[in-house]
Amino acid sequence: MKSDVFYFTARTHVHKQSMSKFKGSLALREIGIEQKIKKGDKVVIKTHFGALENTRYLRPSYIRFLCDYVKDLGGIPSVAESCGWGLPESVSGVHTEYSGRSSEAEYLETALKHGFTKETMGAPILMLDGKVGADLEVQKINGKIFNDVLVAGRLRDFDYMILASHFKGHISGGFGGAIKNLGIGCVSKGGKVEAHTGKTFEINFDNCNPECKSCINICPTNALSKDKDNKLIFKEEKCKFCYMCASVCKDKVINIGSVPREVFVTQMVDNAKGVVEYFGKDKIFYINYAIDITYQCDCTGGSDIPFVPDIGVLASLDPVALDQATVDLIHKSSISPHSVLSEVEGLPTQGPHEWFSHTPWFNPESGEMDFSGKESRHWELQLKLAEEIGLGTRDYNLIEVKIEKNK
Repeated sequence: MKSDVFYFTARTHVHKQSMSKFKGSLALREIGIEQKIKKGDKVVIKTHFGALENTRYLRPSYIRFLCDYVKDLGGIPSVAESCGWGLPESVSGVHTEYSGRSSEAEYLETALKHGFTKETMGAPILMLDGKVGADLEVQKINGKIFNDVLVAGRLRDFDYMILASHFKGHISGGFGGAIKNLGIGCVSKGGKVEAHTGKTFEINFDNCNPECKSCINICPTNALSKDKDNKLIFKEEKCKFCYMCASVCKDKVINIGSVPREVFVTQMVDNAKGVVEYFGKDKIFYINYAIDITYQCDCTGGSDIPFVPDIGVLASLDPVALDQATVDLIHKSSISPHSVLSEVEGLPTQGPHEWFSHTPWFNPESGEMDFSGKESRHWELQLKLAEEIGLGTRDYNLIEVKIEKNK
């Protein structure tokens, strides 16, 4: 059975066709949000605040007007992200393109710099996995690889979720949309690590420097300690698997493994399944903003030039159908001049074309970005796996909703 996907073009002629103030809320209305949210319901709007130096994240006004809409329905909105993988810069002392997202304090500072505050949103701003990414709920699943998923714990506090995703490319997953916002954005810090590397967590106790206490000092749950002989002790029952110990260890005592891109995509989809099963399929409303469509995710500092023009706003109750429809509209578009894809030899200059097959990707063999335009169909793999695992269907009815100029 096909799923309905509602589409509002990015074309705007009059103020009542505003992408931020009107089309977002109208898209949610089309998928039935007004029949569900009741007075006093707590609604979390999950989005991405962008990495430091990134300029392509969703403008704050898009999210502010969703908050206002939730209030109009009687709901109580909050705006949320989740902690990024790795160490806060205050601990590592190293600034990278992924800096500014590793703890609630650090990420809220980045959010402030990017225009997301309690005042601008008219709603609280928070990290779904707590102050350091260790607030989680373990959800058992029957996944492709995972048997359990580390879901962001503060989801327990909400009645409904609006998953507001900036649609763009992704150097490992092919693209980032609703599925990625579930499988990476709605899990704990450790859930992100596990999507990228798997569930390997091996400690070589013999390699530990007796004088070093870096992992002990960073561990938020006191799962690591040392005995009277300065030998490392690990209490698994206390561990929240934030993996910061692995990030801070210089002696390679802790091994968290690595996986190829195909496995990353599979594990990300498993995570998404866990989030939906934990929170409830009927309590999530999906909205994709297909604007500023770059080849990289908002979690990097490199924003680059969008490779196709803005598409618009799409919404559905089915994340797979929504992402598939968004991919299809992007593939029907023509390439943007001066974008990275315009430099790839042999690609057409006009659409339709499967652009996501040729966006730059991370080559694990060389350890560098591959800008050659070599075909990669990880975008298709993500959709295929999400359908197979039961997140939704790739078959959809695209329903374009038009707002008349004279209304």
